[in-house]
Amino acid sequence: MTARRMRHPVVVGLLAWSIVLASNVGAQDALTRARDLYLSAAYDEALVLLEQLKAQPTPAATEVEQYRMFCLLALDRRDEARKAIENIVTTDPFYRPSETQTSPRIRAVFQDTRKALLPTIVQRKYADAKAAFEKKDPKALTQFEQVLTLLDDPDLKGTPQFSDLRTVVSGFRDLSKAMATPPPPAVPAAPPFTASAASQSQDIETSRATTATDSGADLGANFAAGFTPPIVISQPLPPWAPPNVVDRRTVFKGSIEVTIDENGRVTSAALRQSVHPLYDEKLLAMARTWKYKPATRNGIPTSALKVVEIRLQPSQ
Repeated sequence: MTARRMRHPVVVGLLAWSIVLASNVGAQDALTRARDLYLSAAYDEALVLLEQLKAQPTPAATEVEQYRMFCLLALDRRDEARKAIENIVTTDPFYRPSETQTSPRIRAVFQDTRKALLPTIVQRKYADAKAAFEKKDPKALTQFEQVLTLLDDPDLKGTPQFSDLRTVVSGFRDLSKAMATPPPPAVPAAPPFTASAASQSQDIETSRATTATDSGADLGANFAAGFTPPIVISQPLPPWAPPNVVDRRTVFKGSIEVTIDENGRVTSAALRQSVHPLYDEKLLAMARTWKYKPATRNGIPTSALKVVEIRLQPSQ
């Protein structure tokens, strides 16, 4: 009885796999027939097969849409052809028709449609990558790299709305790499709110000096009796790469407010004063990774607000 029970799920699994395999083989055969019909100029007959394949899940979905596009363009059904192109580019924005298998006319229509779609696709992929980054999903690194690859696409060159996006995406990509790499052992910093200027700032060696200074002036209720402020464990800043000569010679100042919970983690970060439009978003993303020894009230860990002043200045 036990052996029969054990064999039953195995048989069911093999049967299911056989059905899937047979389905895939059948779909491939149908696609081959549709391809042959297209090559023989039987466009309507090919479309009938391709529409049936489109309604079925198949690993060759992009190829199905490709031949639908070919047939629709051959029949001068341009609106439907552009919809097929949209499906292809949305699924695989890096896809381009083969120069050896398609005519210049088909490639021109495909390029024009793809060029119109790419800005929306880039914005959506950037938003998806940011959402993954916020969730600390390791896929964020690959997603940001895909966005950077798309920004280098010839069809996007000269698009004004993306002139600064590369800098922002590169910053998130670098942050994602840093998050994927185990950090070095943390060295506790000196307690904030001291009179020593050296203990209030942290210098990062990059192409430009970047300084973070704790500000105690705006913390309000944090200074109630029995309150001990949070202590910095890790408060790194993103590198600053000025985009032009003027910015390379200019000092920029701003401030950021972080909320630190009773475990010393930053639960929210908000700008009090913008530092630089190309730096603010990277700063907010990095601030959410900062670590602290939590504040205490009468010896019990508690949440607290902390204002950090940021200064970007030219290297010496």
